[in-house]
Amino acid sequence: MYGSEDDLKAKVYDSKLFTRLVSYLKPYRILVLISFILLFLIATAELALPYVTKMAVDRLITSNTNLLQFDSRESARDFIATYKSVIFKEYSFEEHCYLLFSNNRMNYISKLDLELLQQENRLVTKIVLLNRDSSTMEIISKIDHVIISDNLVAVPALQLSNMRKEGLISLRQLQGLRRNDMRQLKIYGVVFFSIIALQFVFTYFQIFTINYAAQHAMYDLRRQLFTHLQKMPLSFFDRNPVGRLVTRITNDVGTMDEMLSAGLIKLIQDLLVMLGILVMMLVLNWKLALVTFTILPFLITLLIVFKNKIMIVYRIVRKRLAAINASLSEDISGVKIIQLFNQYLRKKKEFAEVNERFYKASMRQMRIYASFRPVIHSLRRVAIAIIIWFGLGQVMNNVISLGIFMAFLSYMDRFFEPIDHLSEKFNILQAAMAGAERIFDLMDHKPEDYRETRKSGMKLQGDIEFRNVWLRYNEDGDVLRNISFRIKAGEKVALVGHTGSGKTSIISLIAGLYPYQKGEIFIDGRKIDDYSLEELRDNIGIVQQDVFLFTGTVRDNIVLSNNDITREEMEKVARYVNVHDFIDNLPGKYLEQVMERGATFSVGQRQLIAFARVLAYDPAIFVLDEATSNIDTETEILIQDALKKLMENRTSIIIAHRLSTIQNVDRIIVMHKGEIREEGSHQELLEKKGLYYDLYRLQYT
Repeated sequence: MYGSEDDLKAKVYDSKLFTRLVSYLKPYRILVLISFILLFLIATAELALPYVTKMAVDRLITSNTNLLQFDSRESARDFIATYKSVIFKEYSFEEHCYLLFSNNRMNYISKLDLELLQQENRLVTKIVLLNRDSSTMEIISKIDHVIISDNLVAVPALQLSNMRKEGLISLRQLQGLRRNDMRQLKIYGVVFFSIIALQFVFTYFQIFTINYAAQHAMYDLRRQLFTHLQKMPLSFFDRNPVGRLVTRITNDVGTMDEMLSAGLIKLIQDLLVMLGILVMMLVLNWKLALVTFTILPFLITLLIVFKNKIMIVYRIVRKRLAAINASLSEDISGVKIIQLFNQYLRKKKEFAEVNERFYKASMRQMRIYASFRPVIHSLRRVAIAIIIWFGLGQVMNNVISLGIFMAFLSYMDRFFEPIDHLSEKFNILQAAMAGAERIFDLMDHKPEDYRETRKSGMKLQGDIEFRNVWLRYNEDGDVLRNISFRIKAGEKVALVGHTGSGKTSIISLIAGLYPYQKGEIFIDGRKIDDYSLEELRDNIGIVQQDVFLFTGTVRDNIVLSNNDITREEMEKVARYVNVHDFIDNLPGKYLEQVMERGATFSVGQRQLIAFARVLAYDPAIFVLDEATSNIDTETEILIQDALKKLMENRTSIIIAHRLSTIQNVDRIIVMHKGEIREEGSHQELLEKKGLYYDLYRLQYT
């Protein structure tokens, strides 16, 4: 029996399970590759936005440029050679040479040189570059300015700002002076919104491609899983509830789909962004970055503690949820019995207990999540506080620019976003790994050997022989003991005996539904194991005690999607087994919709439809698990007539519950506690006055 929901062993990440799961994406690897490329572009766009903001602030909104004046180009070149770590931009006008450099590089120049430059009035800090034209020169004539080239003039930013505050120039005049900066600012705005637009496009196609691949992969898995389940032996279904198997194909595949299409991809994107943020912070200013990173050890410790605690609670919640699902499935399926026997209060109490256990486990899980997020939020605020405390000091000391400071704040805020949603991603990964563990454990169970490369249309004669056959379903004991008999082709044989005597087990062995432990079974002189299951079951038609009708039309339930059976052939079969008149009186006739399991039809009507289903496939061997004890006399007459027609010219086996229905068969085999006790015709067995005689007297005296 494969691992149940109550025994989850899956880790948050299991490489073997993950490899098997991802293998279903292999046919769609081009789409996955495109998705990952788009993922990288999305992460790049995410990282670019704060950097664009930083560039706009430093270059255009605040002044981050200083000016050095030299009397000759040689002295300027000597200064550049002295401070190679500072990036200078060189200009010259008339006999003077001017060097521009970033304000946050001022600390790379010695204090003695800075003091000397300031004393000689050769250092102008925080300047703005303006176009040199007549209107500009007229406006700035009242403040300090330095002409650094034929086209540019440098003005202290503070003096220009004071002119606006004092009303010496209008806003329009100020905008005119800084028209180059305004033009560049618009360019930065266009770049910023272009990145957002590209990010939207990349995200759309990334979500589309990975979901397309994931949906197709899960479609393939779901189809393979269903096909695998169909080929599992009945003993497998005896040990595994239907509700649990349905959960495998629906819920568990759904959790893996969510992981492939959203959880895993989003996690990779978040990791790329987080790694990129760390790199960008180090590139912008490694000192401020390292100070900010002091929060990481606390963050990593918190994540480890959270992971360990939530794993335990998660498994408890899943176990409690499995108990609720099992309880609901059982109670809803048996609601008729619950109502008939007035078991409402008892079932209500039982479900309340199961529900209470699930509630407590869920509340424990909620408390962990409730404490995790506030702590993460607090760490985010602490990290931002560290940036403000240390970063503003760096700004005031001209170590970093205001743009870098703002970029750090933005990057740190983005860094904590994926961590804030880690609980959801952890749930998705944990559920997917648990689902993958259960699904692949199921897939690893060996199915029955159908040998689908069979001979097409092989027709059997129907000669059946059992030689010393033993059968047991489990360790509780043998169900059949040393069974030996032969049924000749075309012979009609009945199996009778008390409930549990082994009648249905014999039928199950003939149809290859269960493996037997000892002995041999032959059909047409050939070992049953030499036939493929398709060959065998194509030649056996069984009408069970509880007839199962599928959702669909009456026609679908007769032909079972076999398009080779024409409407004329179907109606001919229906008339032959006395079910046509009933179907013809239905509103939709043969296209009448069948409700769940044919609940709107009577037992007899369902059995007649099952007769038509069997005859449509013209099997060599016909088996009837008779169930005519609870139908009206008129329907029983129709069934008996149909039964006679079905048994013509084919090997027939009837599991008899009413001995009056089998008096005309060729032979009766009497079963008792897994053994054949008597064998013969109706009259022969009555004359023996053995077990069959006792059964007969019980029914008719």
